[in-house]
Amino acid sequence: MKLTLLSSVLALSSTSLAATSTGIIVEPKTNISFSSFSDSASGYTFGIALPTTPGTDFIGYLAGKGVGWSGVSLGGPMTNKLLVVAWPNSKATSIVGSFREVAKYGPPPEVTGTFTQTAIPAGTYTDGKTWSYVFLCSKCIASDGTTFAATDATGALGWAVNAAAPATPDKSSSSLSKHTSQGKISLDLKAAQSANYATWAALATKSSRIVRK
Repeated sequence: MKLTLLSSVLALSSTSLAATSTGIIVEPKTNISFSSFSDSASGYTFGIALPTTPGTDFIGYLAGKGVGWSGVSLGGPMTNKLLVVAWPNSKATSIVGSFREVAKYGPPPEVTGTFTQTAIPAGTYTDGKTWSYVFLCSKCIASDGTTFAATDATGALGWAVNAAAPATPDKSSSSLSKHTSQGKISLDLKAAQSANYATWAALATKSSRIVRK
C-alpha cells in the first residue's frame, strides 16, 4: 500500500510539473520571440520581449482560453505591485486590457498612471475558444518596487487566471472573480532581450483594443 501511495504521489507530481513550462517561444502571427511561462491546464501564457538595453518598456504576450481573464504581476506578489490583466469582450471580437493594483488581498481595482498598453494587432485576436493579446507596455518597468527592475537578469513575476468572464467584460474597469489558478513565475530576462525589439515595438497601434479575429 505504501508503494502504491508513493507511485500515486509521484504520478501526480509528474503531471503537475508537466502542466507548466518556461522557455523561449515565437508568437506565430507576429514572429516576436518571448521569454515565456505557460500553464497547459488553464491555457495561460505570459511572455516578455525586451530591448538589448532594457529601459521602461517591454512587449508583453498574454493568452488564455474561452471568455476568462489572464493576469500577470510585474513584481511577483499580488499586493502593492503593478498588475496587467486581459480578457475577450462580450462578443469575442476584441481583447480588453487593464492595469490593476491593490494594497491588500481582494479584487484589484483598475488603476491609471503614466503606463500604457498599446496592442500589436497581428498578435491580438480571439476565436471564441482561445485568445491572444500582444502589446507594447510603455513605462511599465518602474523603479519604485512595483515591478521587476530594468537591470534584473531574472524576473520574479506572478500569474493568475480564471475561466469565468469578468462581470462587465466590455469595460476595462470590470470587477474580476478570484483567480482559480495562480503561482510564481521566474523568467529569464536576458533571454528576452533582442536586437529586433525596436522593429517589433513599431508594430503597436494607438489603440489598446484593436483586435483581429
